[in-house]
Amino acid sequence: MQWVYSDKPGLTWRHVGMVLLFNAAIGLVLCLLNFAYNPGARSSQFGLYLLANMIYAQLIGCTAAFSIPWLAVRIWRLPKVTMWLVYIASLVAVAAIGTLLAVGGLLAVGIISSREFWPQFVGSVRTATLITIIVGIASFVIETLRHRVEHTTLELKQQQLERERAQKLMLEARLSSLQSRLQPHFLFNTINSILSMIRDEPKGAEEMLQRLARLLRFALDSQERSTVSLGEEMKLVSDYLEIERTRFGQRLTFSIDMDHEAMNCELPPYALQTLVENSMKYAIAPKREGGRIGIIVQRENGWLEVIVEDDGPGFSRDELSEGHGLDTLEKRLALLYGGSGLLSIEGNKVRLRLPVGVPA
Repeated sequence: MQWVYSDKPGLTWRHVGMVLLFNAAIGLVLCLLNFAYNPGARSSQFGLYLLANMIYAQLIGCTAAFSIPWLAVRIWRLPKVTMWLVYIASLVAVAAIGTLLAVGGLLAVGIISSREFWPQFVGSVRTATLITIIVGIASFVIETLRHRVEHTTLELKQQQLERERAQKLMLEARLSSLQSRLQPHFLFNTINSILSMIRDEPKGAEEMLQRLARLLRFALDSQERSTVSLGEEMKLVSDYLEIERTRFGQRLTFSIDMDHEAMNCELPPYALQTLVENSMKYAIAPKREGGRIGIIVQRENGWLEVIVEDDGPGFSRDELSEGHGLDTLEKRLALLYGGSGLLSIEGNKVRLRLPVGVPA
């Protein structure tokens, strides 16, 4: 009585053939047992025994195989006790109906007379019920285990796909961030600023070169990592802001309010950097007078909270387009943290809230 554990079970010729073959095997085994343990049986009666047991096996087996699966997929979500009571009661009913059909089959082919119909039914229904319950429970347990294995396999595949998507998004974010630093005007302005400092401020020029080198090194070193420490990310952001301050001069001011207990917390690479770049692009660069960026980092009650605020015009979540830096960051958070990683936009303030620790 093999069946497919599905909300919409469908019969196929292969399924029907397997059911008939399984029933035939049961009928043959029952025939051999009845014939062997019946002292009055003669070899000439073997064919009659075989026919009678095949009628029983096929009619009872097919009744169970084509009705119980339909019922099982509709009751397996019930509370366990209720489900088993309904299932076993159904097996008893199926055994009784199948036995009734089988005895009718024996009457039709002339193996028994009409007077023997009910005595034959009463004598057979107990054995049929016992076999139906044993096979039915075994089938249910086997199919349930198979369903769980398939469900687990599907979940593992889904998790693998989610990890691949997360890696793809992180790679895109790294490439996008790296590209923004390697744009010709960015490199030209940075190098030009360094050249102008070499004669009068050689130490400052050397520091700028070191910052630029650290930016590029971070981009390469973080390629195989899903998270970095907040301390590493903060060094990246500090170098980036110092380089931008060289470019913008007094037009750019920034402040960092840092909870040093949060330095070892983990977050995705370029998470904080993305927020800062967003402020540079939309709040500082467009304004002739420049502007201010404020960064606040705090750890509280198992959460890491990062706030980046500027004095730009602000924007709403509805203005985020596909591929926007914050849109990409939000997708990365959803894949890495599920519903635990939150990104909120409050006008000219963007808040990032993550659970402390490395995501699974």
